[in-house]
Amino acid sequence: MARRRAIEADELFETANQLQADGKEVTAVALLDALGGGSLRTIYKHLEAWQQRRPAMVITAPEEIPGGVQSAFASAWRLATQEAGRAVLAVKEKAAEEVEAALKQFNGALEAIEKLEKESEADAQQIDSLKERVTELEAALQKSQNESAGFEATAEQLRHQVKSQESELERLHAEMDKERTSRQQEIQRITTAAEAAQVKAMQQIESAKSALSDAQGKAQQLEKDKAAAQSGREEAQRQLEKVEEASRKDRAERDAAIKEAAELRGLSEGLKTQNAELLSRFGRDDKQDKSRKT
Repeated sequence: MARRRAIEADELFETANQLQADGKEVTAVALLDALGGGSLRTIYKHLEAWQQRRPAMVITAPEEIPGGVQSAFASAWRLATQEAGRAVLAVKEKAAEEVEAALKQFNGALEAIEKLEKESEADAQQIDSLKERVTELEAALQKSQNESAGFEATAEQLRHQVKSQESELERLHAEMDKERTSRQQEIQRITTAAEAAQVKAMQQIESAKSALSDAQGKAQQLEKDKAAAQSGREEAQRQLEKVEEASRKDRAERDAAIKEAAELRGLSEGLKTQNAELLSRFGRDDKQDKSRKT
């Protein structure tokens, strides 16, 4: 609520004259109501000036009085004037004291009224500030409500997206489980084949060792036959050559078996390496799946 502008003297004089013309008593309270507010100190100051500017009342002189009456009236008037002079003097002194005391009370009241007017003005300014703050808060609340509605729509859209992504993740997990099962079956097949190849290689190695042992036994027997039958050296020589040929053939077969066993062993080692790599890869895939879920 804005404070009323200061009251000008002309404005108060005009209002006072209007009250007087309407037959109303011209007082500070009546002027305060007629002016719609203002400072009582200012109203009293301008009211006093207005009262001083009012024209004095004109007393009409009575018609001509006879001489005897005038003489008697003058004698009585003098006596009354003398008697009244003393009473008036006492009344004036008492009235002056009472007026002085009343003026002190009046000035004190004006100071109190001025203090209240200042407090009222401060309260009015605070009320205006609070009203502005309420308006700002209402606007901020409306804006917050609008933003909240927008956030809710965005959250709903994000919920739909999350639901769609969850369905996609479930599909990917199903595919990965299927692929993992297929890989495990392939690893099992390769491992079984490698174990069978390793068993076969060991059997071939054992067979080669047995053939070598037999060949060595034959060679020893031929040496004994050679020592025992010097007369049949040529025959023994031919038999020896046959035995050496058989030995070479056995060695060739043994070397071939050893080579095949080495190849099978290399194949087995390669399969083990592939198995380790596949298992390591599956471990990384599982970790990535878990990180995506979290």
